[in-house]
Amino acid sequence: RGSTYIRWGRKQCSGVNTEILYTGFAAGSEYAHSASYGGPANMLCLPKNPEISNRTTPGNSILVGTEYRDGNVFVTGASYEDVPCALCRSVNTSSSIMIPGRESCDSGWKIEYNGILASGHYGHKASSYICIDSHPEFLQAGEDNKNGHLLYATRTKCGSLACPPYVNNMAINCVICSK
Repeated sequence: RGSTYIRWGRKQCSGVNTEILYTGFAAGSEYAHSASYGGPANMLCLPKNPEISNRTTPGNSILVGTEYRDGNVFVTGASYEDVPCALCRSVNTSSSIMIPGRESCDSGWKIEYNGILASGHYGHKASSYICIDSHPEFLQAGEDNKNGHLLYATRTKCGSLACPPYVNNMAINCVICSK
């Protein structure tokens, strides 16, 4: 019994009845190696203690660290900082979900954390949406602007998106819920 989730932007889990499986670094595909081509869309939470392969590769699939962009939306001074993550297990639950557009869970569900929906830039390669913790942390010595995998706050755009209930050009809340 238990469900897992990644806490993006933090180095620890939320606390009550939760255990940390590992802490690490957010990583993904290089944002502009060639925006006209494909590449993996999902992000990974890499552990701090990797077991490195002894095989070399020509490098046709590249994995780089993730940096915050739109820094002041997440927290003041976040731009160019590297993103931490933690793989967490909620002990007394069997399911964990991310709900975009909400900051609270329905009755009977436990809030693991809430935050701001984030993804890559619309002009870059495809990327997945993740929920960055509302109180994000940075990796030590991470502010370096390496232009690796870039993470932006996601905003609404009215038209095909119903407004109301949504509001144009606003950051989107998100919550991780377990049951």
